[in-house]
Amino acid sequence: MADSQSNSSPDNSLDKAAPSEIVELRVRAFRLGDFGMIYDSYHPDSFFRAQFPDRDEYLRYAWNHLRRDFKIRRCVVLRERQLSSEEYQLIFYQSVEFADEVVESVEMGRFFSTSQGWRYHSSQKMLKDEFPGEPSEIDFSDFERLTDKVFF
Repeated sequence: MADSQSNSSPDNSLDKAAPSEIVELRVRAFRLGDFGMIYDSYHPDSFFRAQFPDRDEYLRYAWNHLRRDFKIRRCVVLRERQLSSEEYQLIFYQSVEFADEVVESVEMGRFFSTSQGWRYHSSQKMLKDEFPGEPSEIDFSDFERLTDKVFF
């Protein structure tokens, strides 16, 4: 495995990061191909970790697929709120390119506290055509009104 694929990521900056900073760290990690940091930023009970229980398996997958096919063009945190000492939510706008197709979305990310700090658990996504107006106008209540509340 190449060094950029192994991505040991024992970096404790993740442990000290607020949820909005974790979003920024994840964007930077995707751009740099630091898929180890991406993996480590997920909450142990997340759907992602259920899909990829083995870190090395995810690193191989990401290195072979995401590294060349997935690009984050822009990501901006729009709103954030702490629901309790254990749960944090934020809304972010994201423009990504996947296999030469640009997709714009707004996501409500859920973070839960762990002994190592905040970790990303899941998101609820709305594609650009699912919300009226500008992304900066969206609020938590817009996600609460969705009939299809799928978190991934």
